[in-house]
Amino acid sequence: MSEFPTLTAMGIQDVHEIERFIVRHESAHDELKVYFRHDADSCQPTSLKFRFSHHDGGAAIDKAVSELNRLLGENPSAEDPKAAIIRNLDQFELVMNAKMAEIRQRLERISA
Repeated sequence: MSEFPTLTAMGIQDVHEIERFIVRHESAHDELKVYFRHDADSCQPTSLKFRFSHHDGGAAIDKAVSELNRLLGENPSAEDPKAAIIRNLDQFELVMNAKMAEIRQRLERISA
């Protein structure tokens, strides 16, 4: 039996490749995004996103977050909320810059 049954049930095969995670609380659901360590040439995804309905009382996401905290040795109350927002903004900026570069390249190919 797996040491992390909730993460395994979610389809995460190698839990030891998990690098970090983010939880976002939306109006209709909660979202858990799990980031993985991979080599640059790996064909494995760099992250997976999971949505949890509020109808289950949050039990499923609570179990997943508990396992992630245990796996990563993190204390969720120790994270500074301001630092978490700054980290989220930095990550968002990286994603947006990469997406904008991709769209510009596609536009150049069409124009050429």
